[in-house]
Amino acid sequence: MKVGVIGSKSSCEVVKKSIKEIDSSVEVASYEEEQVNRSDRLIEECEQECDAVLFTGCAIESFVGRNYHFTRPHVSVEKSVVSIAGAFLQMQKSNIELDAFSIDIVEKQVIEDLLDAFDILARNIYSCPFQAGVEEEQYVEWHMKLLDEGKVNVALTSLRWVYKILQEKGYHAIYLPPTRAKVRVALEKLKNECALQEAEYAQAAVEIFQLTDYKSREENYYSSMLAKADIEKEIIKYTEGIQGAIFASGRREYIVFSNSGAVQEEFNQRKLLNLQKKVQEEKKISLNVGIGTGGTMNDAEMNARRALDFSLKNAKQEIFWIDAGQTQHGPLGKEIQLEYQLISSDPKLQEISEKTGLSTTSILKIIAIADVRKSYIFDAHQLAECLGITVRSARRIMNKIMEADYGKVYAKKTAAAGGRPKALVEILFKI
Repeated sequence: MKVGVIGSKSSCEVVKKSIKEIDSSVEVASYEEEQVNRSDRLIEECEQECDAVLFTGCAIESFVGRNYHFTRPHVSVEKSVVSIAGAFLQMQKSNIELDAFSIDIVEKQVIEDLLDAFDILARNIYSCPFQAGVEEEQYVEWHMKLLDEGKVNVALTSLRWVYKILQEKGYHAIYLPPTRAKVRVALEKLKNECALQEAEYAQAAVEIFQLTDYKSREENYYSSMLAKADIEKEIIKYTEGIQGAIFASGRREYIVFSNSGAVQEEFNQRKLLNLQKKVQEEKKISLNVGIGTGGTMNDAEMNARRALDFSLKNAKQEIFWIDAGQTQHGPLGKEIQLEYQLISSDPKLQEISEKTGLSTTSILKIIAIADVRKSYIFDAHQLAECLGITVRSARRIMNKIMEADYGKVYAKKTAAAGGRPKALVEILFKI
């Protein structure tokens, strides 16, 4: 097995050395690039020469994945508490307090676990977890702003280029390198991915495309036929991209046969979502899709039909996928990413938690979502969608917030079809 490692020179050296110590039978090749947004130029050569790809960080893997269709198994090395603990030791040696720093890429839970282990009471600890599409320059600006405002004493970064720029500009920064423990985890995952890829690509996959409101356009026969022909061209192009086969099933339905590995690729899922959006915007026709995988084509088609029926029942033109184990996934492309989170033991936060019965995590999440929306006014459906809960649960949360005097009815909105008016609640979380 030959593994290609992509990342900065120093990170590649750490990962390469760790792999050799963990499993000397694995052949390793380094593909070095200091800046994340230039790393995609290495991937094609890496995949041609190696059996699998190991990225030194999740930011590099995400950037390459947005610009390239992977054909080989790939994983990234996650940051661990060991990296942050090492940074804490450096801070202590430099007499820097441990309760005021900015940190990027590392997940909030990892930071909180370490703060608990070190018995550190958070004062001003700002965490900016990884966000797809965010350039390294933006992380530099984020750290610099917090340092310039005196909110933090030092910047902890998982990005080598960000560390270099901060150092050059005279800011106090500490780099969080990959650790052997996480390299071991990534390598095991990569070996499993290689084994799974063979099994996954052997599984059958079916995607059913259905033009659900095509009949309503048949008052103009020729324009409808032209629109339908254009849509067929787009579906055929998509099918070619996943190396599948397409068959027409009636006047409004198309069935695409391929393999499980192809339909699970994030790159292909984005193409599918873009195709659906393009048909809706340009042709004013709804293209509903259901995806199914299984041990046989018949099983996969049955699962695809169930996924399509579920989408049609919801009437939201969302794409769902049902796998061989009858597990439903989706809707595709609906993840919510927040810009940043503040880890804090602010007494005000604890007070809100005690009075409302909400966890501090839920409170911080509502605040972060409100900041992104630039509005603290929600109805139950909006709050449910943001928090990923049922509307009934969202109503209970809103009632608790108002009972504790941290919310008030802002207005009442009457539905066009009549019925009980919806309450718009302004949430008064001010920390």
